[in-house]
Amino acid sequence: MFPILKEGESLHFISDKEPNQSGFEVTLTIKRELYQNGRKQGLLGLDLKTGKPYFVKVLFCGDLDEVYVEKESKVRMYSPFIIRIYGGMLDREKNRFITLIEYRTEQDLSDLIRFGAMNQYGPEEKLAIKHKIVLKILYGIHHYMSMYETDPIVHRDLKPENVMASPDGEVVKIIDFDWVHLHKSNVTIMTRREQKGTLGYAEPKSWNSYAAKKQMDIYSAGLVFYFIYMEKHHFSGQDEITRYLLADDYAYTLKDTGSMDPSLRAILQKMIAKEEERYQNIEDVIRDFVHYLISVSCYPKIPELMMEEPGSRIKLYYRIGPITYSPVIKNNRFVPIEFGKKQIRSKNGVQSSHILSFYRVGEEIKAVILNPLCEKVKSKTKDEEVVSEGDCYIYADTEIEILKIKEME
Repeated sequence: MFPILKEGESLHFISDKEPNQSGFEVTLTIKRELYQNGRKQGLLGLDLKTGKPYFVKVLFCGDLDEVYVEKESKVRMYSPFIIRIYGGMLDREKNRFITLIEYRTEQDLSDLIRFGAMNQYGPEEKLAIKHKIVLKILYGIHHYMSMYETDPIVHRDLKPENVMASPDGEVVKIIDFDWVHLHKSNVTIMTRREQKGTLGYAEPKSWNSYAAKKQMDIYSAGLVFYFIYMEKHHFSGQDEITRYLLADDYAYTLKDTGSMDPSLRAILQKMIAKEEERYQNIEDVIRDFVHYLISVSCYPKIPELMMEEPGSRIKLYYRIGPITYSPVIKNNRFVPIEFGKKQIRSKNGVQSSHILSFYRVGEEIKAVILNPLCEKVKSKTKDEEVVSEGDCYIYADTEIEILKIKEME
């Protein structure tokens, strides 16, 4: 019998520390159980001090010597379109691993479509909302794929159930990074022999493998977008899944698109095409999708995005202690220091974790403080600070030195 967490029980969570990162600590009371499935349990926990809700994800371990390294707990991404993950804690006393995640009340795309929550809108407005959801998913994917030029992060399990969204498309969150490949990770290859991804959405040639390519997520995303627009799975039923797993032409050919705009259909087809014919990077998908939306006058104004990208790329080199980081900076793409160095601030007695981040506007790099929702914290004294070579920042008792700002060819 697993030591499950029960309603009313208290949990003191202290995240396992990563190198050069601060731990996250909070005391929770368990409000209710959301699910229990075999060795996994999901719960709603409330911060005893502030009442802030958290999603508590528990994995019960039979043998700590063979414990599965919960990669999801190591995901440190700060995008309005990706779920926030606060860290993980190995509870050796009770043989369980606990991951603390942002709590959301929105439905996943599967339930959103299945229960018709978007049917309150007329056909044109509903289609515009679908466009908005797709665009936000694309920018969420772009965020994690573009953090590293080599060995990029790959989700490996994009599907309708792993995207939460509000019926109006204002909130969109990519969730569930259980199968993620992390940059320079030695835990993508594991001793645990289990499936990777979901049948009908995973790239069939990579099914049940340890592959980690950007093109895998592009394939899966294309089928997620098909589900959004057509409100049904592209591959369904045992016979179709069997044919799809053969990874022949059937697995890479879009079908049953009804009255879908031919230009949109062409984008989805290229997303799920054979690897040599498929989009090779998410930037090209975004470019074609934005051009399509503009051509049909359906381009949504999304305040979280600055859509006009400059022609050049700028690489920022900064050092924290002995470690040097060198991300490519995109327009308004937040790059948090250490991907999550936090500073606890207090306002009216309530503490919250704020994040120092870099982002780009035109040819300038700026430093800004973000709140836990990845929104800019407005300063009463000055605007965001322009970053220059040689600048030093002291944040959360850590020194960050700007080494070089280099324009890439």
